[in-house]
Amino acid sequence: MKRYYLQLAVAIIGVISFFALLGVIGDYDYTEQVILSMSQEEYDSVSQELSLLNGYTPSEREIAHWWAEHQK
Repeated sequence: MKRYYLQLAVAIIGVISFFALLGVIGDYDYTEQVILSMSQEEYDSVSQELSLLNGYTPSEREIAHWWAEHQK
């Protein structure tokens, strides 16, 4: 019976890990698509604004998510 519970636990952890990995990969894909849809001027503007707000150079992920949230 112990072996059954161990196999069940491993299977559940595997499924959760699979969906977590899909989420991370999806976020990278989303970031890439948003950045590709931005003009260079928009990208530079958002990067400069976030640099001023946060005090450090933002990642592409931060730029993409900020732009998507604040786009009119």
